[in-house]
Amino acid sequence: MDWQIFGHENIKKILAKQLASENLAHAYLFCGPAGVGKKTLGMELAKKILKTENLASHPDFLLLSQEGEITIEKVREFIGRLSLKPFAGKRKVAILDNAENLNLQSSNALLKTLEEAASDTVIILAAGQAGVLPTIVSRCQVFNFSAFTPQQLESYAASKGWQASLEIVTLSFGGIARLYALYEDADFLEAQKKLVEQYSNLRSMHSGERMARLNELALSENLQNDLSVWLKWQTQNLRAQPNEFRRAASLSEAISGLRRNFNKKLVLQQLLFNL
Repeated sequence: MDWQIFGHENIKKILAKQLASENLAHAYLFCGPAGVGKKTLGMELAKKILKTENLASHPDFLLLSQEGEITIEKVREFIGRLSLKPFAGKRKVAILDNAENLNLQSSNALLKTLEEAASDTVIILAAGQAGVLPTIVSRCQVFNFSAFTPQQLESYAASKGWQASLEIVTLSFGGIARLYALYEDADFLEAQKKLVEQYSNLRSMHSGERMARLNELALSENLQNDLSVWLKWQTQNLRAQPNEFRRAASLSEAISGLRRNFNKKLVLQQLLFNL
């Protein structure tokens, strides 16, 4: 079976067998780092199930995709549309992107639907590494997506005729979407280089110097995103420097604190002390 998406061969083989036998799961969870093709493969699977190339106009396809918290109101609307019978074929397919952004209330609302899923419905959840509730995970067939290796990214770039430098590949953090963004947008590439440089400079300072930068860092409008870049940079270097895991853990804790709306300066204070 032909697939358009690059990589993830083992996952595609399993899905191809299920499609051929028409023995599909009622719910899938595609989880892994950002930009590796979870939603893209979900969309391609939906096309194969519904036998269409135009999902946007297909009456049996639903998509819930948004940044930030996914509220119970959004999920209830999503579930309401799922309750309808298929219009054009035997099945409906629904994709919920960024499922890690479900809050407790919206997760529980979705859980009830997963527990009582209709046989004519396939639900595909795409989630980042922050994860979803274990109760939701237990009701899905889970596929774990890995970040691409530098060699795979270089191969992908070559297949597209791109001249992706080692610097771009390194800053892609294993994601094709990020590789493309860095290749296409010189300003974005420069901004990411400056972020990594900022992190390296902070690490080389003594704690007093780092604390003096607290107010400046707190003013960043994209602080959570900035820290995520630092974490990815730190994490991909752990294989060569495993003793750096403490810094990665501190960055992860800081990001978690910001997501939970902890005091920004207190979060940064703890982070800068631990770097």
